[in-house]
Amino acid sequence: MIPFWDPFSALAGAAGNLIVQGWIGLMLVIWNAGLWLLRLVLNFMDAFLTPDISEGGPGATVYQVTFWIGATLMLILALVQLGVAALRRDGKPLAKLLIGTAQFAVVWAGLLAYATTVLLAASGLTTAFMESLLNVTRWNSLELFKPFEVKDVTNGVLATILGLMGLLMVLAAIGHFFIMLVRAAAIMILIASAPISAAGLVGDLGQSWFWKTMRWFHAAAFTPPLVVLVMGIGVQMTTGVATGASGLEGSIGTAIPGVLLICASVVSPVALFKL
Repeated sequence: MIPFWDPFSALAGAAGNLIVQGWIGLMLVIWNAGLWLLRLVLNFMDAFLTPDISEGGPGATVYQVTFWIGATLMLILALVQLGVAALRRDGKPLAKLLIGTAQFAVVWAGLLAYATTVLLAASGLTTAFMESLLNVTRWNSLELFKPFEVKDVTNGVLATILGLMGLLMVLAAIGHFFIMLVRAAAIMILIASAPISAAGLVGDLGQSWFWKTMRWFHAAAFTPPLVVLVMGIGVQMTTGVATGASGLEGSIGTAIPGVLLICASVVSPVALFKL
């Protein structure tokens, strides 16, 4: 008997392989695009890491205005506080006025130096975390993952995971750029307006102004170390995803929480502001 040869089964198999290869190629394009965009954003993050808030920096003129506004507001609130002390015939408002005046003088003399020291400390902590978790000392030297080609990944499920990870990387890149840009702007605004909020230290009316400003400043200053810490955990967990170091199931189980941690590093600064 001559065996029957069915050409359609061979064509169906070839078409199926072509579709699978095309899908894998599409997913890897998304993955590589996400990596490229995230790497591009990371190259800009070094510029936003330590804003120049020194006395002779770009905000020198603004500081002159805000410091004198703060001094004027302090005098007005001091007169109000004296009036309260006279009406109540109580020494507590007067004591608060004296303590607040001393605190305002300390803020006037050492605010910029203190803020610069805090930013340098946060920058050093960020560098330490980057060196220990990411093996780099600057954002533009960070290579999170390597780009992959179709020949590197032959499993369609794993390629799909990489494609989803690529989409999340795009969202993470946009989020990190926005967070660092807003952080730099917030630090400059908070420091520039701190003398005005410090004027409230002399009275009951604005007692919480300055401390809230300083809490927000510290939260903004220590945003990069927290971002690096969470991102470093995510990178460590996702190492070896495409190579299948722990099997396909293990790679899937490691990739999903790892990428979610990388994306969580975008919103992690909210925890600082909550604290």
